[in-house]
Order: sequence, then structure tokens, then C-alpha cells
Amino acid sequence: MLAWFNEWLHSHSFAGTFLVIFVLTAVVYKAVFAVRLPVLKTVLVYLSLGAGCLLLTLFHYMELPIIPVLMVTVLLLALARIRLYLIGKKEKRSIQDEG
Repeated sequence: MLAWFNEWLHSHSFAGTFLVIFVLTAVVYKAVFAVRLPVLKTVLVYLSLGAGCLLLTLFHYMELPIIPVLMVTVLLLALARIRLYLIGKKEKRSIQDEG
């Protein structure tokens, strides 16, 4: 069923796979854990994230579903953000209707 997806995932070079994993991991970090930091600390955080992504890339080549799991995580985060936005919009509308 997902054979084409697995073929696409394994058709990339190591650098391409690392980049995909890094971008998806950075999105998750930014959406969930990020706080405003000074520039040097931010650089240090992203360098550490890159080092961790090297390990995740190796896990990907050991046939663990790293990229699909990160994609599902990003999708769930997006759905949660949309839901929070809609709830806030609904609450704002109900406050305006009362006032």
C-alpha cells in the first residue's frame, strides 16, 4: 500500500534524508518547545538538533519509520493548532455576542 512512499524515502541521498528529518524535527521543536532565546543559544539549540538528527537519519537507514512518524507528528500538531484557532475564534464571537 505504501510501497511507493517507502521507495521515495529510500531514493534520497544521506544529505537529502538528513535535510528532510532536520526540517520536520525543527518544525516540531518550533511548534512545541521553542522559547525566545538569544541568537547564540538558538544556534546552539539548532546545532544540537542537527546532531540528534544525524542519529535519527541512521535510524532511518536501519529501517525504522522515522520520517513517517515525524510527518504524522507535524500533521497532528497542525490539526491541534487549527482546532485551537477555531475554538478561540468561537469564544471571541460568543463574547462579542454577549457584549
